[in-house]
Amino acid sequence: MEWNVLLAPIMLLLILFIGVPEIIRSPQEYLHVPALMIVLGGCVFAMLFGTKFKNTRNLLKAYSFIVFPQKRMTPVNAIKIIVELSRISLTQGKAALIPEIERIKDPFLQYGISLVVEKFQEPFIRAALYNSIEEMQERHMTIVAINRNTAVVAPIAGMVGTIVGLIQVLRNMADPSQLGKAMALGLIATFYGGFLSGMVFTPIAQKLKIMSDEEVVLKRMMAEGILFISKGEVPIKVEKYLLSYLHMGDVNKAALSNQAV
Repeated sequence: MEWNVLLAPIMLLLILFIGVPEIIRSPQEYLHVPALMIVLGGCVFAMLFGTKFKNTRNLLKAYSFIVFPQKRMTPVNAIKIIVELSRISLTQGKAALIPEIERIKDPFLQYGISLVVEKFQEPFIRAALYNSIEEMQERHMTIVAINRNTAVVAPIAGMVGTIVGLIQVLRNMADPSQLGKAMALGLIATFYGGFLSGMVFTPIAQKLKIMSDEEVVLKRMMAEGILFISKGEVPIKVEKYLLSYLHMGDVNKAALSNQAV
């Protein structure tokens, strides 16, 4: 689990405790089930109606990745593996990469090296790898778009709850005892809509976008390394080029680790 995923709600609760302590002390006063059902119902409707049903499973899976990120190869380790594969390919031939394919844990890198071993031409390998990256990116952007759309719908659903509450106020003008419940529905629905939009779905969309961008950069780096191997480039050239994808701090770490090896 990433620390900021745990730190964010803690900071929110701390800020609420300092700024609006009654929310922490008496949370039941802000719990209104009918208002919550109106807002959540609108959000769920937007999610389901605005996409295909098969994306629902991907949506739930993406939410789990925010809390428990996938274990994937780091860029530094990817560079080490690609440089070593380029050395094997250059000194022993591409056929020597066949036993290495089974040892590669990353499916994308494994797929790319298999294309090299099967002696496909460089333009075909490039097209195949970048098509795979584009498909993955489109799939990710679909999930991001669902959350962004829901972030827009949530305040609208809150306004619907407000209108429902105002209607109930007008209906019960002759019974003052019912006015408080009706006003609570209207105001708390707006609160729920704004909270879900600004504190839940918008941050989730941003988080998923960042995670997607990081994976795209990693796969593009792998793709370029695979293409260098297919062209028979020397390992030092492969390493220096791939290091350009890293931040300077990571470049220094990679350089130190290579010296240790």
